[in-house]
Amino acid sequence: MNVLDTLTSRRLWLGVLSVAVCFAAYIWVTNRPDNNPALLPPISDIVKSFFVNIESGSLHTALGASLFRIFMGFFIGTTMALIVGCLVGWYKTIEFLVDPLIEALRPIPPLAYIPIIIIWFGIEEFSRVLIISIACFMVCVVNVIAGMKNVPQVYVDAASTMGASRFQVFRTVAVPAATPFIITGYRIALGAAWTTLVASELLAAQNGLGFLLQEGRRYFLTDQVMMVIVIIGACAFLMDRAFRRIQAYLMQWSEARE
Repeated sequence: MNVLDTLTSRRLWLGVLSVAVCFAAYIWVTNRPDNNPALLPPISDIVKSFFVNIESGSLHTALGASLFRIFMGFFIGTTMALIVGCLVGWYKTIEFLVDPLIEALRPIPPLAYIPIIIIWFGIEEFSRVLIISIACFMVCVVNVIAGMKNVPQVYVDAASTMGASRFQVFRTVAVPAATPFIITGYRIALGAAWTTLVASELLAAQNGLGFLLQEGRRYFLTDQVMMVIVIIGACAFLMDRAFRRIQAYLMQWSEARE
């Protein structure tokens, strides 16, 4: 077994151990005589809520609606961030034009846009996707710009010496060299997408995982709330792992790959 396989195995077992410890701690707390199941439901109640929502069809509908919003908002936001970030990070003229706008808007929390977007566009699907897109764009574009600005100058000089134009260097050298920053920006944007999704669905949605959370709070269904939290965490975890695999594949040439 080589060093890489050893590290992978160690990472897997330590990850399983941490999850098992948290799982065991939760079981121990919920089985204590002084625990109130209405506030901290046992595992059995959470599992029961999961199957109840599956049988009623509400979980399928909610998960499908939320995943659609996540994928649409994430795709739109990160695509715009990739285009704008690469141009801003590589071309000084575009940087001087666009960077002040990005720096002025970046500190504004994405959730702050919810009231004005609802006023302008109502509470339809477009509004929720737009909010997620804004959140993904703002956190991703900074990483893309940083990646373009951190391209080693020796790569640029080598390509220029071989006769490559400025655009060719941008396309074949700068963008690939900035890939670690870009993938990191995508992973951060994914977390922002889930956070913004739940917030937007809590405020203005008739379906989705955030709506199930709101319904659980309204009717004091703590087991349902915990069930939705677990599902959101599991979905976000699986998506992040997918991005890690993509990063490892794209960064086979780099020592920085995971």
